[in-house]
Amino acid sequence: MLVDLTFDRGSAMPETGGLENAAKLALTAFFWWRTDIQHEVCEAYWRDVHGIMFSRVPGLWQCRQLRLAANRPDLWPAVQGISLEAPEAAQPQGMSHGLFLSEADLAAFGRNPIAMETIPNDAHNFISRIGAQLSPPDSGRTLVDRINDPAMQGAPPVPTFVLCFVSRAGATSAETFHRYLTEHVARPWSGHPGVMRLRVEPLPPYEQSAMSSPGVAHQWPSDETYLGWIELAVRNEGVVGDLLEVTAADELGKQVRAVHTYPVREIYTIISAGRPTEVGLRGYPAVQTIIAAGADDQRGEAVLNLLFGDAVRGLDQLRPRT
Repeated sequence: MLVDLTFDRGSAMPETGGLENAAKLALTAFFWWRTDIQHEVCEAYWRDVHGIMFSRVPGLWQCRQLRLAANRPDLWPAVQGISLEAPEAAQPQGMSHGLFLSEADLAAFGRNPIAMETIPNDAHNFISRIGAQLSPPDSGRTLVDRINDPAMQGAPPVPTFVLCFVSRAGATSAETFHRYLTEHVARPWSGHPGVMRLRVEPLPPYEQSAMSSPGVAHQWPSDETYLGWIELAVRNEGVVGDLLEVTAADELGKQVRAVHTYPVREIYTIISAGRPTEVGLRGYPAVQTIIAAGADDQRGEAVLNLLFGDAVRGLDQLRPRT
């Protein structure tokens, strides 16, 4: 397991949910890879080329990349009126999740030339389509996290899924659906003993991507746009189906038109608690090589400050030096 630079060595590991819930704003971006490049190349480029650009821009509190597998409708019992299927072309292969402590931090991130120009202009090198949405302020919450790894790198230790919810057209307003998803789905589920981690992220109705990238399509690939998602980690896959026992199926059917269940194959944390991780600074292969060689001096703050300068300090770049 990789050691994260976000925290002082030897200090107690901060509680992940508390770190995440300190953030006011969340940005979710769904990605569809280019079809003319191998998916493995797209994923490696996303993490080790495109991803590390974010660690050079101050403002982000957390930045994670979630690699998604194909939709798993088999995990759920049938619920009348709810579709569990998703067309193959509409299924995203990746999702990034960024957190910002404040509007000011988001604005600082957006003003940086790397975020304004370099990152958007690079996206076409590995993705064909993007759909990015900024959640309403203070709406996303991590309700439980028994894994407590704020800088996860690689395969999750337990089965983990991104559950994406399509609301029933005309049934309720977005705000009502968000309250329902949080209070009547996510919160009861978070109390299940088999749930290891649960974060709920309401999304606004999709009109256009919050992130623009030249040469990349921004329209959603189908009419089933997501009005919210839940990150769910469980002791075993059987827990997923059991969760409906604590949810009123008739009300779920009135609110939800479809649920798409994407297994999370791998998670890479680029920034945690406002500071870049080692993976965010160097890229995953370099860090793995350093660990394999036992080159501990390459992981120290002194060397990293010399190599990466202010980027090592992350969010502290926004604050006056004393």
